[in-house]
Parts: sequence; structure tokens; C-alpha cells
Amino acid sequence: MDNNPRVFISYAHKNQAYEDKVLKLANRLRSEGIDAMIDQYEEAPFEGWPRWMEYQITESEFVLVLCEETYNRKLYSDKKGKGVVWEANIVYQMLYDSAAETNKFIAAFFDDDDQQYIPTPLKPYTYYNLSDERQYERLYWRFRGVTNSKKPPLGELKPLPEKKRKTMFFSSPINLEKWNAAKWRGTVYLWGGDAPAIGIFFANYSAGKEIFKEWKKKYKGMEYADTFLKIDYIVPPFPKACWIYESYDRNYGKGYFLHIGANIDESIRRANDSGIEMQELFLTTVSRYQWMDENNGSGNREQFWDMYNKAGKYYLVPVGLKNPSVGATIDNMQFDFEYAIPMKQITVTAGSKITEENPCKVVLMSPEE
Repeated sequence: MDNNPRVFISYAHKNQAYEDKVLKLANRLRSEGIDAMIDQYEEAPFEGWPRWMEYQITESEFVLVLCEETYNRKLYSDKKGKGVVWEANIVYQMLYDSAAETNKFIAAFFDDDDQQYIPTPLKPYTYYNLSDERQYERLYWRFRGVTNSKKPPLGELKPLPEKKRKTMFFSSPINLEKWNAAKWRGTVYLWGGDAPAIGIFFANYSAGKEIFKEWKKKYKGMEYADTFLKIDYIVPPFPKACWIYESYDRNYGKGYFLHIGANIDESIRRANDSGIEMQELFLTTVSRYQWMDENNGSGNREQFWDMYNKAGKYYLVPVGLKNPSVGATIDNMQFDFEYAIPMKQITVTAGSKITEENPCKVVLMSPEE
């Protein structure tokens, strides 16, 4: 603003030294173009002090409240009378009556210790320590309506950052339609002549053989199918408080999972070889797993593992029942090593050690999740 802003300084007559500080402040403001007013400039206003003070507070553009203990005590005093008590009552009432005009009343002080005496209605707002020249300058330019930093004009909004596109790479040995038709129901261990075999037991043996026929065609010419297939055992212990320990269907944790899925490392390598960078890759896969009870004295898995270690390889073989209406006895089982898939690697991981990134994490999720 180009005019001379009118400022009334409200303070308490604490002692002569303090009054001299106030007078010096008012004189400086006036010398710099601010129409500052204090009671020391008046000897005896004809309308009387109460009306004079009320007029100054009402008509001034700003009221500078000089905060310190004496002013604060009188501001909250119940006594009625002359001087600062009357003046403080007017200030306090106007602070509450003119909530939208709190910019009119400005708290300031000469000493850091007096910050604690800022009136409650002014505490949320900017205040000034007048012993600091930089803060005095800020107050002066506030009276003038000038900020230290000129607000620049609004520019154009930045465009949304371009989203990095990812390329989906699907890799899975699981044909969902065929696996759903075959209905995997369990696992049996067999001897394949030169190596042991894991028999994948299907309720629908014909559909199960179709899965293996597809694998044989896909992995034709490979010595082992580990490049595409990965077999995992997830064994106890499982995470503490895991639902498996409370599940009848999971034999209360006495058993293990067999997980069949894609070889993730090889899938990533094939994606990279096809020109998809790692940061652009979005790999998706599908897997299947089955729980196997393992009670005390059951050594089938250990026997298989011993034979596997000696042979250095194993087979995956489809298994079914000759007569589905008869129980799962040795004589009633059928399998065909013509469809056997040669494998080299098996991974064994304790359920409690499975990381979030491991696709086998799915076996630890309860059916309700």
C-alpha cells in the first residue's frame, strides 16, 4: 500500500525503561512512514481515555499488541478500570468478536522470554521479536502490505509422467483346462528302471495322460525338462501359527506339499533372450500343488530321495486307477513310462523359510484367502 498505514500500539506501563522502548519503537515507525500511535503522544484526550483508546483500536488498520507478563496479567484480569485493563479488555473482546479480522491484531515482544505471554487468540498467528532487526523489517513490510517474496504468475501444469510400459511374458507348464479335467488327487513313488519316479495320481487318468503327451511334445529332444518345469517340496516346519497346523485336511501339519510350476529363472532368461529387459518384464505363471499326509513310520519320500540321490535323476509319470470304483491298491493302479518326463532337480524348502517372492508361497495361503 502507498498510503501511511495507521497502527495503534497496545502495551502495559510496566516501568520507565519499558515505556522508553515503546516510545522509541513508535518514533521509528513514524519516521519510516507508519502512522504509529501510542498513549504517550497524548496528555489528556478531551473525550477521555476509554473512548480515546476504543477509537484508536477501532479506526487503526493494525493493532500491535506488545506482549509481556504485565500486559498478559491485566488482559485476563477481572478488574475493571482505567489504563491498560480497559484497553486490554477492548482488545480481547474484539479478538473474539472479529475472528475473521485477526490480521488486524499482531503480537510482538522485545524479549524471547515474553513469547509465552502471547494472548491465546493470537497464538496461532505470526508474531515478531522486535529485538531481531530482520523480524522488525518483516513487520514493517507487513504494515506496508508487501511480502518479502513476490508471488510469481502461475505456470502451466506439468504433464503426467509417462508410465513405463511392461511386457507381459507368460510362462507355465500348466494347461489349466487339462489339469482341471484330469483332477490331480495325490502322489505315489515308483521305480522306473534306472531312476525313481514321482507318480502324479489323476482321478481322470485319460485326461492326465493328455497333460504328459503335451509335455513330451514340448520337451522333445531335451535330456531333462528342468528348463521349463520345476518341482518343489515344501516341508515342515511351517510358519508359527500357520493355519496348516490347525487343519484336519492337512493332517495338522504332518505332511508336505508337492508344487509343480515353471522354472522362473529360466523363464526370465528366455524373456531376456527375446528382447524384453528385466525392468520391462511382467512375468505371469500358473502352478499346481498337492498336499501329502506323512505320518510316523511313513518312509516313502525318504526312500525315493535316497534312490534319487544315487541315480542323479528321476521321472514324472501319470498314474491312475484301472477301475475307479475300486480302491487305490497296487494291483488297481495303472501308469505308463511311455509318457515319463525326465527331471534332474528337486528343491526342498521348509515352509518357514519361503520368501514373499517365491511362487511356492501360494501353498501357505489358507483356502479362504
